[in-house]
Amino acid sequence: MKLHLFSGSGFAWRIQLACELKGIPYDAAYMQPSQENLKAPAFVELSPRGKVPAIEDGALALSESLAIMAYLDAVHPERPLFGTTAEETGRIWQKCLDFDLYVSADFIPNIIAPILQGRALDESDHVKRGAEIAHTELAKIEADVAASGWIVGDNVSAADVTLYTMIEPVLRFGTKPEVLKLNLGFDTFAGRYPKLQNWRQKIQDLPEYEATYPVYWREVDQQMAAAS
Repeated sequence: MKLHLFSGSGFAWRIQLACELKGIPYDAAYMQPSQENLKAPAFVELSPRGKVPAIEDGALALSESLAIMAYLDAVHPERPLFGTTAEETGRIWQKCLDFDLYVSADFIPNIIAPILQGRALDESDHVKRGAEIAHTELAKIEADVAASGWIVGDNVSAADVTLYTMIEPVLRFGTKPEVLKLNLGFDTFAGRYPKLQNWRQKIQDLPEYEATYPVYWREVDQQMAAAS
């Protein structure tokens, strides 16, 4: 299976983490996140909206991260990510869809994109409002973490994969030194959301996690460590 992605995409990270958790081999086809690449006719044939991730598995081309995770879970049922009972499956899908429809829709345009594109300080009111909405949603998620420490049920699931790979970029970019002056509140995440902080640690402690850590982030981390 070939996985088309660019490093740092939370949506593509989902598929990498799902593959590692389920032991599914894949070839990573890295691409640059430019409109020239994403809108190229050959890529649009795989992903009609010109977005990553997209997979090629035999004759099948499939895009949209939740659809890809569901496909992989059906083809490789070992270590199920979408639950083992009808109730669990429904609850996992509810968490995934609620997050993507309502939370990611705020995270990306109002927090992540302005910071990555260097617009955060010039659009501080916009970013601060986005952070306020994000904290409202994070508080809801904090209150709903299962007794097991996972989002749903007793094991890591597609709900954990879906939420983590978008929350982690917000924390990474929302605590950049140049952004801290905006007081977005992400630097106090651990104290503010102790159950979510424990949940983050549970995911990072998974044996499969390290292999999925974004290559670009690792390179930046190494450069910063060398400079310090």
